[in-house]
Amino acid sequence: MKGATLALDAYATPRSSLSKEPYDSARPHIPADIRRLVLVEAGHGCALRVCGETTYVELHHIDENRENNDPANLIALCDMHHKMAHDGKIDRKSLRLYKERLSASRESEIVERLTRLEAQSRAAKSDLPVPETSAEQPTDASIRKIAAPRWQVQAFALGQVAITRYEKEVGVYCERHVELVAGEKRLVLDGLKQFQGDQADIVIDFVYVRKAYLDAPAYAKWVQEKLEVYELMTGWRATGVLLAVVGKDTMLEETALPEIRSSVRDAEGVTLQAYSCGQLGFHPGPISASLF
Repeated sequence: MKGATLALDAYATPRSSLSKEPYDSARPHIPADIRRLVLVEAGHGCALRVCGETTYVELHHIDENRENNDPANLIALCDMHHKMAHDGKIDRKSLRLYKERLSASRESEIVERLTRLEAQSRAAKSDLPVPETSAEQPTDASIRKIAAPRWQVQAFALGQVAITRYEKEVGVYCERHVELVAGEKRLVLDGLKQFQGDQADIVIDFVYVRKAYLDAPAYAKWVQEKLEVYELMTGWRATGVLLAVVGKDTMLEETALPEIRSSVRDAEGVTLQAYSCGQLGFHPGPISASLF
């Protein structure tokens, strides 16, 4: 009878009590970049969207192997749903389905934002005059002459000079023209500096404000959008530098570019660094050769 009683007690014991012993040991360290990626995926809230809890969120190992820190095995849960998962009230299959929904939602948001950024970039460049295509082609019909638009080359060169100036001033050197590619998703950054640990990365976004009438609040908003997409794609936090080059020294005055300056103050994590072409010692001149 004693043996039968022990067997019944074991059968009646909740799963949480049976699995409690391994969880009494010290929790193995989850790398900061993996932790951040999982939390960003869930929007720093409980993965069960009906919950809405964002104040206190824990990471749960779906297979309950605390050594398996693969991001696909980690899910963000509030304290209550975390306990329910350990008690078996939310099974592993359900947790993986919640995880899949989060991933699908995150992928959809990234694609939507990248599409919006690409459209914004096209709109900004639409103000630039397009060079005329030269009719002069090699006499050999099998050879095609291809040349990059002059304005594009000049603007790119100006951006590189400006980034070099900024690097020397702050003592931080960046990667240039960085592309983050995941399948069909592509985020292009003019400059990027990544750090180890929890220090936020630096994203540089270059803009050439040739004339005062090009002053607009959209530039800072685009930088902030890129920061948010960067964190969604990588799980890493970043601050942004709007690197603006202006056509004249007078455009550097505090009263100049009021919309850009105001929008930068309102944009979280974005700062403005402005140079004039005169300071950089390089002026693109006429944007299009067709102006001559």
